[in-house]
Amino acid sequence: MFEKLLAIVGLVSAGLLLIFIVTTPPSEAGAFGILAVFVLTYIVLVASLSFVVWMSGRLSSKIRNELKFTRKKEPMSMRKIYYYCSVIALGPIIAIGLQSVGGVGIYELLLVCIFIILGCVYVSKRAA
Repeated sequence: MFEKLLAIVGLVSAGLLLIFIVTTPPSEAGAFGILAVFVLTYIVLVASLSFVVWMSGRLSSKIRNELKFTRKKEPMSMRKIYYYCSVIALGPIIAIGLQSVGGVGIYELLLVCIFIILGCVYVSKRAA
């Protein structure tokens, strides 16, 4: 059920983002338009990244179980994958926001990567 809800929300967000980008010129978007683009982009990234990780995890688990290299492992649950992907998808959004207010250099990207790593460590401790 969670997978279906995530897919529907991701597709609706992608459609709204596409409609918004096509119909609204950047000079008329305003603050609400910029916020909408960032939020919709984040939702699309979370949904798409979650499904990519979920499908690749299921595929690798199936291959690993078929080849019998190791003991059988179950793939991660979709909720846990969603938690990780919600932290990881925030990285590009932060980088785009940083680019819009100044510039993104090595130092800023390093700080964003550290933030993502800390977020994933937090998720691993809380979702275990």
